[in-house]
Amino acid sequence: MKSQQHLWRVLFSVSMVLVLLCGCATTGQAAKVKAEDLLIQAQAADQAGEYDQEMALLKQAITLKPKMAEAHYRLGALYLDRSMFDEAIGSLKVALVLKHAGAQKALAIAYFKAGKLDEAEALYKEMLVKTPNDMDLRYRLGNIYLAKGMLNEAGAEYRQVLQMDPNNGGAHNGLANLYYRQRKFEDAMAEYLQAIKMNPNLAEANLDLGNAYYEKRQYPQAAAYFKKYTELAPKDAVGYFMLAKAYQVQKDSTLFPQAIAMSEKAVKLDPNNDGAWYLLASLNRELKNYKQSAIAFGRALELSPVDAERWYEAGKVYQKLGNTYWDAKDTASAQSAFNSAIESYDKACELDPSKVESSYYDKATAYYQGGKYDEAIEWFKRRIKQNPKTAYGAWFNMGNTYSVKAQSLKNSKSPEAKALYLEALNCFAEARKLKMEKKTKPDLEVVPVMESVAQHYYFIFKNFKEAKYKVLTRTECNAILKIDPGNQTAKAILADMAPKIEVWD
Repeated sequence: MKSQQHLWRVLFSVSMVLVLLCGCATTGQAAKVKAEDLLIQAQAADQAGEYDQEMALLKQAITLKPKMAEAHYRLGALYLDRSMFDEAIGSLKVALVLKHAGAQKALAIAYFKAGKLDEAEALYKEMLVKTPNDMDLRYRLGNIYLAKGMLNEAGAEYRQVLQMDPNNGGAHNGLANLYYRQRKFEDAMAEYLQAIKMNPNLAEANLDLGNAYYEKRQYPQAAAYFKKYTELAPKDAVGYFMLAKAYQVQKDSTLFPQAIAMSEKAVKLDPNNDGAWYLLASLNRELKNYKQSAIAFGRALELSPVDAERWYEAGKVYQKLGNTYWDAKDTASAQSAFNSAIESYDKACELDPSKVESSYYDKATAYYQGGKYDEAIEWFKRRIKQNPKTAYGAWFNMGNTYSVKAQSLKNSKSPEAKALYLEALNCFAEARKLKMEKKTKPDLEVVPVMESVAQHYYFIFKNFKEAKYKVLTRTECNAILKIDPGNQTAKAILADMAPKIEVWD
């Protein structure tokens, strides 16, 4: 299979060279390019998996020869594979007018996939008048009845097919879907397996059985049938999308690269599938590919901008990306990423007010990480006001923000700097109160904020030479060591405070 595809790629490359040569020719020579030649090149592009190029070649062929039925038919089929239903229906209607042999059935399929069930039903019935024993048409008519909720009529069509051919895989698959709709799950699974047994290469049976296993949370089995479906229907984005999901939910990190590859195929085949872009974003986030994740989130939100949770998740990814840029000392890109995070949180709050509490905190953190300390303090305050009882993180990080703001001043020993350090200590005190709310004495949960208090006491003592902060520093460090005897922060501060003994040679 791979060698055959490679051959088609070689042939496609050769055909494109010829197109380029034609493009370099004189006007008279270029006029000799034939629509039939473009159609052959489009077929080669299809076999090579170059579907964008195939579409372009088919459109060129139609421009040169508007009544070429095969070009309209192939273009309609390509649109259908990409879920571009209106375009598919338009092209297939033209192919039908031009009397292409496969156009009527393809148009019925397009109507069905587009949800235009009445139009699809009318076409199938029209075709069945001419060929009443066509089992595939009856199977597909049964699918329409099933989609309409006409379960008895659907069952009648499937059973009529089975009377003509008891081994018809499509009809067994149709009955399986009918049983599944009726919540007769065991009967449905038996029919799915029978359909596969009768026809292992029936594409829709592999997809439907994969979906059934997926619903039963039997993800490895689901993945096996989705994979088979991608082999049988390599142009359908749905198969790759579902295979990627089946890999993802197994929570096996070794499967994530395959899941990403399948998601990339899905969005290449169907660029307007916001779910596939979101899946691709989520998978890249799991692998800490934050740049790729941010790009995919951007596309998903462009296609579907009304999901608050996605905006919030995108904000988190932009923050991670900003940190990555910051570590690489690319401050311009880091600031851009942090700004994107803030915009994402704003959109999440706009769409879902219940996200205000978490979004305010994350937004403040993004400002802090981007070096916008005043804005960070403002949003930490808003978060605290929103729900003071759960604001430990906001108080703690607002304290850190005051501290970093002080350190960023030109004169870190100025009265302004001291005032900021004291504000930081006030914040840490509030954070400590929240941690101590139901405690009689400090424990390990309180140690992080105690460390910050000790550090700031010592910092004020060293920079502003106020003796009382030396006493406060020692007291706080000893309190930490009483709870956590091995605490390195407290030990380091006390060691630094110890008198230095000069050694003479």
